[in-house]
Amino acid sequence: MSGAVWWERDARTEEGRIVPGPGPSGVQPELTDATREAVRAAVRGRIAGYTPDWTNPDRQDAGVALVRLFGTQAEPVLTRANRLPEKALAEHLATAGVRRRPAGAAAVLLEFTVNPPDGASVLIPAGFQASAAGPDGQVVYETDEDLYATPATLGALAVREDGTLQPLPLGASGPGRPFAPFGRDPRPGDGLWIGLAGTAGPHPRLSLGFEVVAAPPAPVSSGGPTATPPSPAPLLRWDVLDGAGFTPVEVERDETGGLRTSGTVELRVPRSWAPGNPPGAPARPPLRWLRLQIAHGSFTGPPPVLSGLRLNTAAATAARTIRDEPLLPVQDGTAAGGRRLTLSQVPVLPGTLVIEVDDDPGADVFGTTAATASRWHEAESLAAYGADDRVFTVDHETGEVTFGDGVHGAAVPAGFRNVRAVRYRVGGGDDGAVRAGAVNGVVTALPYVTGVANPFPAPGGSDAEPDEEAMRRGVGELRARGRAVAPSDYGLMAVRAPGASVARAHGVPGLHPDYPGAPIPGVVGVLVVPPAGNDSADDPPVPTAATLRAVADYLTREVAPVAVTVVAAPARYRRVAVEAWVTLDPDQDRAAVLARAGDAVTTYLDPLRGGENGAGWPFGGALRHTPLVRRLLAVDGVLAVSQLALVVDGVRRTPCTDHEIEPNTLVWPERPLLIPVGDRP
Repeated sequence: MSGAVWWERDARTEEGRIVPGPGPSGVQPELTDATREAVRAAVRGRIAGYTPDWTNPDRQDAGVALVRLFGTQAEPVLTRANRLPEKALAEHLATAGVRRRPAGAAAVLLEFTVNPPDGASVLIPAGFQASAAGPDGQVVYETDEDLYATPATLGALAVREDGTLQPLPLGASGPGRPFAPFGRDPRPGDGLWIGLAGTAGPHPRLSLGFEVVAAPPAPVSSGGPTATPPSPAPLLRWDVLDGAGFTPVEVERDETGGLRTSGTVELRVPRSWAPGNPPGAPARPPLRWLRLQIAHGSFTGPPPVLSGLRLNTAAATAARTIRDEPLLPVQDGTAAGGRRLTLSQVPVLPGTLVIEVDDDPGADVFGTTAATASRWHEAESLAAYGADDRVFTVDHETGEVTFGDGVHGAAVPAGFRNVRAVRYRVGGGDDGAVRAGAVNGVVTALPYVTGVANPFPAPGGSDAEPDEEAMRRGVGELRARGRAVAPSDYGLMAVRAPGASVARAHGVPGLHPDYPGAPIPGVVGVLVVPPAGNDSADDPPVPTAATLRAVADYLTREVAPVAVTVVAAPARYRRVAVEAWVTLDPDQDRAAVLARAGDAVTTYLDPLRGGENGAGWPFGGALRHTPLVRRLLAVDGVLAVSQLALVVDGVRRTPCTDHEIEPNTLVWPERPLLIPVGDRP
């Protein structure tokens, strides 16, 4: 995949270039090449198609004179277009349907501790709030599902393999080390045994949280010719050992997909669950045993490996729910006619706002008709809707809700406090992506709930899209017009996939990771980079299988031409460390200068914030010696760089040389080694 292929020969794959601008960000996109030479070249390129009989290139020709005059006159017009103020350009893009991506909320698995006097399970309803300390204050996490928390504890773990039950060591809060729940060579009959200790059995449901050792997700394809269906996963069965016999249990919810990813499994367990001992196990105090067994089939790939197993877990989101709030008119001095209302809390999470509007009673002057209300639905734009469509748009950052004018979207009936937000959620931002154990505060007080924690890190969470990134993306979206034609269009639109956590994506024609080395006609590979969490500073960000599936399905359904196969896959990285010998200013704090210099290098190489324009290190971008030296010299306190060498994937390269990176590959910066070589007098 090192060169262009025939079906992308005429496609425009370049992105909008960012140049210095007068706005608050200091940059703005260059909408077009505003030089007179570029205008004349564009006209000259159309001569063969529009006036093929014009073949006289003489400067004295009247047509040549007109072209030169047109280029001279168009140059200042295009220059003014490129110099649109930043906010004016943002408004133009918003009018055209390009909106900033709102903040995304982190997800976390919460583990509850309860201590009821009778030993029975405690209902923790959905919406229970816990908190963690963030850099800007308290971050609130809200559970998404009801949870029946049991005071029982994890008393024993064992794996049955080849007919032998092998106990596993337990630590203070779970398995002592990663283990294979079905053994090294899983077969039907092998399984995981979980023993619960407690005075009373959990009822009516039991929640188990699993942390699966993540492997790089496999590429996900969608669209195109019908592919061979994948091999089915093995059939897993849950049972309880009720005294001396086994009783099947019903799986209420399985977020792990059969232990293929981390999440919660909720089981409906019987009320009468007597303690006992597994067959063939050594005698010990009876426990309540739960068995997960392979009933049929086998794993086609490596079997799952667990690094954590917890009781009483529930999925939670870094957000708060607001209920039954009347919307108020926007007070900005404009006559909006009731079309623009506002919410009290921000930022609003996309897709969570439910609005009810009191219906207009019409001719019911005396109020004899019972009041009714109808629900209206959120839309990205009102332009495509008619006068009877009950829709609205939301500015997720400001909380402003805009309704139709009776032409594009239905108008809101006149009234006072007749528009209500039934519910919506506020939150989001990368502050929610916290380390394990950071969520430890109880916000909602419930009887017998004594503690809450997150045993595993919280993935996800992203801040709202910066203005400069929205403008950079907006230029490409206006060019694409909602359809994927050039390969760059696929990467541009992948960030809009619902349900996907995508910070950046890159479309490559003909790329299929399962068939490296040769371009495949009719296939477009999309390399996905998710947001980097606060807990993943040492490893590059890798998308989840759910994100890859959401990207592939969205691009196939919404933007890709018929018969094009979209393959979404994780981006590939090369680990890069910089070794530099630097001369420091003796009048400044050496530790502070070295810290700033290290941050400058890692930021420059970052896949999301790096590169020359801050849009992320380019895919396949070569590592150049001179720009790296300039980055270090731009740091206040660095006087000179006498030598600089690159260490790529652990291999030290020749100092003061460049290094090429494979096409469609990113770099992941490791902490640079900066060596002071002496102070300049």
